[in-house]
Amino acid sequence: MNTHSDPPEDLPADAAEVWREIVASNDLAGTVDRAALEAFCTLVARLRAARRRVNKEGMVVTDPRGRVVPHPALTVERQTAEQIRAWGDRFAPLVKPVRKRGYMADATARAIADAPHLRDAKFAGAVAAVKTLAWLIDEAQRESMDKLQKAAFGTIPTYLKACAELQITPASVPGVAESQNDGKKSSKAAKLAAIQGGLGSVAGA
Repeated sequence: MNTHSDPPEDLPADAAEVWREIVASNDLAGTVDRAALEAFCTLVARLRAARRRVNKEGMVVTDPRGRVVPHPALTVERQTAEQIRAWGDRFAPLVKPVRKRGYMADATARAIADAPHLRDAKFAGAVAAVKTLAWLIDEAQRESMDKLQKAAFGTIPTYLKACAELQITPASVPGVAESQNDGKKSSKAAKLAAIQGGLGSVAGA
């Protein structure tokens, strides 16, 4: 049984092969315009067949009258190529940039993986943005010290803020925060004791 991304059953084998290539390279499953893709695949298959004939038989042939003429497949190839160009990049393969692994990207990926609250699809865009920022920081480190210094005043603070928003890094170090809170409590207690002592002195007078 065909799925939505499989080629039509009556599509010739060579065109069906093109169909599978395009669907795989574009991640079109579930969104493909089947009628348009069928027409496009037929053109590509026809172009390939014409080129195979020219490669096998040569660019010139002898016609029934014995004259040497350009191979008819050349005309088919040219006309088909023009029709394919008219489609533009509608079915052109996606170009996916190759990203090198880096410390920031890996650390960010681990932090995200350990954050169950980010598994909701609604956070997908924000998660992708944080991963991209981490990758940019890694790239800055690879490129030069100057790039890294510039990142320290732009990309890195933005990255840290985004991480805090996604709650994949604490807004402050827990130990420091607790000691600060304890210090505030001690200070408040000391002030309260002083006030109470002052009130006692007034009452004794």
